[in-house]
Amino acid sequence: MESDFEKSVRLFLAHPPFRYRNVPAEALALFCEALTHDSYTNEHGGESYERLEFLGDTVLEFTVCEAVYRDTDLREGAMTDFKQDKVANHRISERILAYGMDLDGAMRVGGGHRNPDGSNIINENMRADSMEAILAAIYLSYGMDEVRRVVSEVLMTELPEPADEPAPADAE
Repeated sequence: MESDFEKSVRLFLAHPPFRYRNVPAEALALFCEALTHDSYTNEHGGESYERLEFLGDTVLEFTVCEAVYRDTDLREGAMTDFKQDKVANHRISERILAYGMDLDGAMRVGGGHRNPDGSNIINENMRADSMEAILAAIYLSYGMDEVRRVVSEVLMTELPEPADEPAPADAE
């Protein structure tokens, strides 16, 4: 029998950008872990999102690098700047909020991250770290193409115009 948290994670995953229905038990366990902050595990045991975040950080960076390489003609320095902007915690957090994803409400946190009304207190680093862990769970459960789709929909809403890049000095 599923816990209330597992049921809430299933509901969260049923909405955009995920739209996942009938999530297998193994994948659900990964998504539950991806939505569990260490403040919760410090109080109740279990696994937090930290291991998944480690993998998700790299999966996200690769996805952004691949997109900027494939979809623009930017030079290396501008590509690096673009990637750094897209994978910065404040930018990930900003895009999640702009998208309208209720990641904050879906997360499981300890008592120190709860308001008196029971709502979660989530900062931008927690939000971004959990999203990276979710990307790892997507990668492990559904593959890289699905990661690309979610990253594109939530985090890569625009790519820079190639005309914005000055020609290299040696091209003159």
